[in-house]
Amino acid sequence: MRKLIVGLLMVGGLLAVAAPSMAQQGQGGIGDPLTLAASGVLIPFLNANGDVSLLEVASPVGDNSGMHMFFFDQACNRVGESVGLPATANEITFLQITPVNMGITGTPPTAGLIALGQVDQTGFNLVPLENPIHSRVYAFNTISGRSRVIEPITLDTAEFSSAFGLPHAWNPLRTAATFFAPQETSVVATRVALICPLNTVQGAAIDAFPVTRFPTIDPHFPSQFLATMLRARIYDTNEVLRRDVRTSCACVREDSVTGISNVYGLPEAALGTYTELESNEVTIVGDFPFTGYVATATVGSAVNNFVHRLSNGNKLSIQGVTAGGTPGVTNAR
Repeated sequence: MRKLIVGLLMVGGLLAVAAPSMAQQGQGGIGDPLTLAASGVLIPFLNANGDVSLLEVASPVGDNSGMHMFFFDQACNRVGESVGLPATANEITFLQITPVNMGITGTPPTAGLIALGQVDQTGFNLVPLENPIHSRVYAFNTISGRSRVIEPITLDTAEFSSAFGLPHAWNPLRTAATFFAPQETSVVATRVALICPLNTVQGAAIDAFPVTRFPTIDPHFPSQFLATMLRARIYDTNEVLRRDVRTSCACVREDSVTGISNVYGLPEAALGTYTELESNEVTIVGDFPFTGYVATATVGSAVNNFVHRLSNGNKLSIQGVTAGGTPGVTNAR
């Protein structure tokens, strides 16, 4: 393993431009976050330290004249105004996530989530979309020149929707994830974006995607963020467990890997590290789902920029305790 990683890591300056992340297969055969999304989508955005986020939505099947968005900040609080983004059949539309476009006077949240569905007849609530959509967010950094493509969390899929008895198509939310990171140095830096929705998205008295109208995510979103809500097992490339730490999450937490542990920058991580993240049910009753991205770049370079979504899975499956949950019941456990 060590020889392979060393050979891949730093020939020249590290990294070519990242290829698109592969689709992940969820339980019940529902797994591709880039397929046609029915009902709605939940999609992260970044707006801190030079980041500019641009939402792209395409409506290939039919009209979505009532398409509408709620915005959440990095703590999962509803912010700004709800915003309409109507689209006709075969239209593609873009919206830059700015204070003006979010209906916010002043500074926008540094990161957050967009809840996208259709507005109901009152104008204040989301209901499922008229027709399926494709969507993504492009996050550009005006300081470094680097860019990321952020995939949607699909509530339901057009091909395997809840209407056919296959609920819980919230992809790619799981209870665990893994990633590799090279040693953190003055030349190479890795950042992670951890996405942990609260029940203000679904499960609270007032939420964006109520279970009476939308597919239910299971396990459910927690009611609060805690400093120890995630556990991380950090191994070196000789499979030696170097750290077992507790760390925080947020609606969108964007941070250096050293924000999880300083071990990523120590000599014991000289050949890189392998990390297993999982929800920490000790501090919150029951497990909860999350997802995220990892971005490794050559410092000062806009070209050497490798970004991908975290590999994920059932917490117990990654621990090797079980092969997974019950097919067709949930794709998040």
